[in-house]
Amino acid sequence: MFPILLDRYIIREFVKIFLAALSGFLFVCLVGDAAERLNEFVDASAPLRLILLFYLNQIPYYLIFILPASSLIATLFTLGQLSRYSELTAMLASGVSLGRVFRPILALMLAVSAASFLVDETVVPRANRNKEEIQEYRIRKRARPNREVRSRVDYQGENGRRWVAAAFRLDEARFIDVKLIQFAGPPEALHIDYRVDAAGSTYLGDGQWRFSGGTVRYFDPASRDEWVVRFDTLTLAGLAEKPEDFVIEVKEPQQMSFAELKREVARLRRNGMRTELAETELWFKTSLPVANFVIVLFGAPLAVTRRRMGPGVGIALGVVVYMLFMGTYYLTRSMGYNGLLSAPAAAWSANLIFAVMGAGLFFKVRK
Repeated sequence: MFPILLDRYIIREFVKIFLAALSGFLFVCLVGDAAERLNEFVDASAPLRLILLFYLNQIPYYLIFILPASSLIATLFTLGQLSRYSELTAMLASGVSLGRVFRPILALMLAVSAASFLVDETVVPRANRNKEEIQEYRIRKRARPNREVRSRVDYQGENGRRWVAAAFRLDEARFIDVKLIQFAGPPEALHIDYRVDAAGSTYLGDGQWRFSGGTVRYFDPASRDEWVVRFDTLTLAGLAEKPEDFVIEVKEPQQMSFAELKREVARLRRNGMRTELAETELWFKTSLPVANFVIVLFGAPLAVTRRRMGPGVGIALGVVVYMLFMGTYYLTRSMGYNGLLSAPAAAWSANLIFAVMGAGLFFKVRK
C-alpha cells in the first residue's frame, strides 16, 4: 500500500508543476510570436477571429518543443522540494530505493513521450497546414495555386520509369504531349528499354494508363538497334504511378506525418535530389518525443544532488539544462542537413549524450 501512496503523491506533485510550467512556456511562446507578427496582422487588417484561429493551430507545434522543458522543470522542482524538506531522506530511510522514487516520474514520461509522438504524427501536420492556409490565403490574401493543372512535368517514377509531359490535368487524370521512358539494367550500365511518345495519356485505374496517338521505340542494348511501332491507342498495365503523384503539393516536413515524409524521401531519392534535410526531419520525428523521457532521466539525479535547491534555482537550472539540450539538438540537426552526420546520428545524438550522462549521474547519487 505504501508504494502506491508514494507513487500517487509524487505524481500529484509532479503534475501540478508540470502543467504550470507547460502553461507558462506556452504563454511566453505565443506572446513572443504575436509580438513578432503584430505589424503583419495590423497591415493586413486581420480580424481577431482569424488571429485567434491562427494561434489555435500554432499551439500543437509549440507543445512538442516545450514538453521536454516542462518535464525537466517539474522533475527538478518536485524532487528538489522532496530533498529540501527531508521527505526524500525519510523515504530512503524507510527502505525505498532512489530508483523506486524516480520510477513513477519516468513511467509518466514514457506515457508523455508516446502521447507526444501521436500528437506530432496526427495533430501537428494538420494544424501546421491549417496555419499556413490561414496566414497565406486568408490574412495575406495571396492567390491559391492551381493544383489541378501542372505544366512541364518531369517525374521519376518507380522501377526505372520516367514521365515527361507538357502538362498534366488532375481533374481529367490526363497527360498532354507525354513521354514515358523505361530504363533497365544496373546503375553502372543503365540503358533505355523502351520509350513511348504520345499526344496524350489517360489513367484508367488499377495501374493502367491508356496512351493515344504515338509511337513506341524498343532498344536493344547489345546491338543498339531500334524498332519503332506506331499506335492509335496503347494500354500499359502494372504501372504504380497514380494521377495525384504528378501534382506534387509542396509541404514543409512539419506539415507531414512520418509516413508522408518517408514517401517524400523516396520520391526525392528517385528524382536524384538531395534528401539530407528530409531524412533528418524524418528521424527527428522519432527522437524528439523520446526527449521527454531522456531529459527527465538526466534531471532526476541532478535534482537529488542539489539538496538545498529552491524554486528559483530549480527553474534556472532547468532552463540552462534545456538550453544545452536544445543547443545540441539544433547543432546536430544542422550537421544532418549538411550531410556532416547521418540522419539517424543527427537526430539521436542529443538523446544519447544526455541519456549516458543521466545514467552516470544516477549511479553516482546511488552510492
